[in-house]
Amino acid sequence: MRALGAILGAIAGAVIGYIGAFVVGYPIIVALDGPDRDGGIAIGVAVTLGPAMAVITALVFMLLILRLTRPKRPQPAAEPDSTEDPDEALLRPPPGTNTGPDTQTLIATGVVVVLIVAGMMWLNGG
Repeated sequence: MRALGAILGAIAGAVIGYIGAFVVGYPIIVALDGPDRDGGIAIGVAVTLGPAMAVITALVFMLLILRLTRPKRPQPAAEPDSTEDPDEALLRPPPGTNTGPDTQTLIATGVVVVLIVAGMMWLNGG
């Protein structure tokens, strides 16, 4: 569930970043460059500043959601049977410790990176 929230947050962040490029970036560029009578500045914002802001805000939103949500706690293992290996109890990590990477973070990061790369390839006609 955490990975899905991070992916949806990244998509929402990309949309907000793209729209934010027009709300914030376009007026600043028009103020510096002068009036935009032929729409050239708007097209420039749409194909350069907009996608850059979308990628940046997508990554920020994904990291923010992954940081604010907590990963699942591992369930304590049941007591082993006495017929199993006697050294297994010595090698088993203590209950409540994380023994590997957070798989939901890895899944969310991978999906968002693939979405960003696919979007940039589509935008550039590749």
